[in-house]
Amino acid sequence: LFELVLVLAILVTVTSIAVPPMMDRVKNGRVQEAADLIRETLANARRYAIEAGVDYHFRYEVNGKFFVAIPAEPNPGLANNYSKDTEDIRVALESGELDKDLKISAAEGDESGAETLEVEAFNQLSNASELASKTWSKPIIFRFDGTAEDRTFRVMSDDRRTSEITVRGLTGAVRASQVFVMEKSK
Repeated sequence: LFELVLVLAILVTVTSIAVPPMMDRVKNGRVQEAADLIRETLANARRYAIEAGVDYHFRYEVNGKFFVAIPAEPNPGLANNYSKDTEDIRVALESGELDKDLKISAAEGDESGAETLEVEAFNQLSNASELASKTWSKPIIFRFDGTAEDRTFRVMSDDRRTSEITVRGLTGAVRASQVFVMEKSK
């Protein structure tokens, strides 16, 4: 019986040492996964802009969980296009949603804006009416020549685990930082 109690005590001790770092990794992984999903959508917006010859907007719900990549023109067939056949243009729209305890927010010092968009901006998306009821950031514009606007914003969890997403204007490249814990502002 003594040996059994000793083995259980050792298991409890090892578990109490191993579980907190493992839980931190799981929580960090969720934030990193969300940041990678947004990074992928940003990269897709750049690709859509180049392929269609139309500027694209990436927007996120201000302090919310939704994000979209939509064409800047209401009728992309009338915009700059390398193809002479405008009937052949396929417009891609993309939307995403983060888990409930994650949100997207502007970086410090960035005025992210607060705009509402009409349902027509999301007309090909299945959740267009829900998206039209949200408050959106100013657009990050991906131009059809591959360039973009310099912008930084954050994916943050309720426990302040954060990944910063940076868009480089000259190249349109997108980077997501490693997850870190944001200090509370004073």
